[in-house]
Amino acid sequence: MRGALLQLNASDDPAENLPRTVDYLRDAAAQGAQFVLTPEVTNCVSTSRAQQAKVLRAESEDETLAALREEANAHGIWLLIGSLGLQTEDPDGRFANRSFLIDPDGAVQARYDKIHMFDVEIDETETYRESAGYRPGTQAVVAQTPWGTLGMSICYDLRFPQLYQALVDAG
Repeated sequence: MRGALLQLNASDDPAENLPRTVDYLRDAAAQGAQFVLTPEVTNCVSTSRAQQAKVLRAESEDETLAALREEANAHGIWLLIGSLGLQTEDPDGRFANRSFLIDPDGAVQARYDKIHMFDVEIDETETYRESAGYRPGTQAVVAQTPWGTLGMSICYDLRFPQLYQALVDAG
């Protein structure tokens, strides 16, 4: 199995990020990658909730997801979208930070919503509250690939061994 991990410097504009992501994906596939991974919030990195509300879409309307599914199909690759910021129907207006496993036919094989939000106080002047804009997921997710069972997680989840124990317990 040959894999590729795409590194992006994503902006807060999904329309700007998508062409770069597609170019990197195509390059990886051309070099023989069978499994391509993108980073967290591939579509939009922003601390502005107003900007996110303006540019993020629901899963069914998200252009990044649709385009990357098409690319996976066109190149016959497995694609793990690290995550996309997506609108939800939550009454409090929080978004989902959702990872997708896409198969070589372009079908979504698994979805995982980030469980552990990055809520930290560095000091009196520097605080991060990811949970103010994103709602946490509620369950561990495993999926089958040709290379074995994949346990899904996103970034800050790494600090929580109980999630990885749940993934082990699920296979």
